[in-house]
Amino acid sequence: MRHWLFHPLIFYPLAILLAAAAIVVSLRPQSWPRDPAPVVAERDGDWLVYEGEAFNSPDQGLEEVTVVRDYWGRPLRLRVAQTQTQPQPLPEDEGARILLAPADAALLNGKPVVVEISYNPLPVNSANQLALSLRGSADRAPWVTQEAPPETATLRFNLPPQAEVNAIAIRPISALQDMAYGLEITRIRIRPRT
Repeated sequence: MRHWLFHPLIFYPLAILLAAAAIVVSLRPQSWPRDPAPVVAERDGDWLVYEGEAFNSPDQGLEEVTVVRDYWGRPLRLRVAQTQTQPQPLPEDEGARILLAPADAALLNGKPVVVEISYNPLPVNSANQLALSLRGSADRAPWVTQEAPPETATLRFNLPPQAEVNAIAIRPISALQDMAYGLEITRIRIRPRT
C-alpha cells in the first residue's frame, strides 16, 4: 500500500515548496546590504561603544565596505578598504561613516573626543595606516592618521571638536595602490576628552 504523502497532488507541491525554500535560504537575504542609518551606542561609563549591531548599516562613502555577518545576518565586524588608487584623505572627504544617533551625537557635539579603534589586519591586503575624522556640519573636517601595525591592535585618536556631530568617519590608507587595502574593525569606543 502506498503512503498518502507520495500521492502526486501532495508530493509535487510539497517538493516545489521545499525547493523554493532551499533557494531562498541559499540566497541569504538576511545578509543583504542595508540602507545607511544612525545607530545607538552601548554605554561603558563615559565611553560610547560601537560593535556588533552598531556595524549593521554604515554609510560606505567612496570606500569599499563589507559588514561581516553570522549565518542569521547579525553583524559581527566591519571591513573597510580604500579603493584602488584612492588619494590621501582631504578635509572634504566623507570616508566610510558610522552614523551616530542624535542622543549620542549630542554628547560629543562641540567637544574634543578620544576615539579607540580595535581592529584585525586583513590576511593578504592589510592597510598600514588608519585615518579618522569626526564629521559634522562643516564641509571640511580634519583627518587624524596613525600607523596601523600588521597585528591585532587598538589605536587611540585625539580628534578636535566638531559642531553638529553626526558621524565618525574611517579611512584605511596604504602606500600601495595596486588593489584595495583595508582593515577589519572590531570595536569603536568614543568619549569626550576632559
